Amino acid sequence: MAKRIKKTSFNPRITVVIGTLNRPNVVMPLINQLVEESKKIFLEVIVIDQSIPKNYNDLTKKFPKQINFKLIHFDKPNTVKYLNYGWKRAQAPIVLFLDDDVTITEKTIISHIESYNDPSIQAVSGRVISDDENIASTNPQVGKILWFGAIFTKNFSYEKRVFVDFPNGCNMSFMKKTLEVTGGFDEKLIAPIFGFNEVDLGYRINKRSPNAIVFKSETLVYHHRYKSGGTRNNFNYNNIFHSNQFNYGYFLGKNFSLIENIVCFFRKLPYQIIKEPKAIPDILQGFISGKKTRKK
Repeated sequence: MAKRIKKTSFNPRITVVIGTLNRPNVVMPLINQLVEESKKIFLEVIVIDQSIPKNYNDLTKKFPKQINFKLIHFDKPNTVKYLNYGWKRAQAPIVLFLDDDVTITEKTIISHIESYNDPSIQAVSGRVISDDENIASTNPQVGKILWFGAIFTKNFSYEKRVFVDFPNGCNMSFMKKTLEVTGGFDEKLIAPIFGFNEVDLGYRINKRSPNAIVFKSETLVYHHRYKSGGTRNNFNYNNIFHSNQFNYGYFLGKNFSLIENIVCFFRKLPYQIIKEPKAIPDILQGFISGKKTRKK
């Protein structure tokens, strides 16, 4: 069970939500950066720790003793549940989600906030440069869903402002009212849930309001991509493979019509048969589940 946050009466400009799992020494540098940012920007920080007791206790000892910094604990790790828990308890009108292994810049937080000066913007995908990227992407197809889900592009290290279909999960913000209207992240996606939570939500937001999600390079974070911890549990390769394929099928079945699905399948099927035939049963299972959700 999650420990409840005690309500306070302050009104921050932005709430930063961070999920972490069994790596207190990784998340603390980011928390310390946010402590410094809080001296310049009135913000709230909610850290949702999903660690074993020892690591949670270690983080508790190091965690800032400030009213606007809140630490809660989940006994059982779950990415989508912690994302929804965070925004529902946020006291700011803007909610920013950061991975625990990113480094922000002096412009990251304020650039997210200023993006919403445009009332048509409902979400922001932040720029992300990973440690293994030496050259920024020059491809303007950032965060795109093509052929009704047959192809997804990322390119989140791009340097210019563009509209996207979905944000990057390690650096993304939303208007809280948008999350309320859409219902937030879909908890029917199954663990370990890598990317389809933000893909699904981004698609639903843009379907309601086209060009509502903007990518801005000034919101840059550096993503260190540690190999363990974070929102991941101890899943083996087969768990990860099967759940990702199920979630992909679920996304297709839930969000697109049968005609759109046919177009997608014709575009995707040759690759699927040649490269990943073993994924087809999981995709179909997820697709059927998605269709059932679409009918409700």
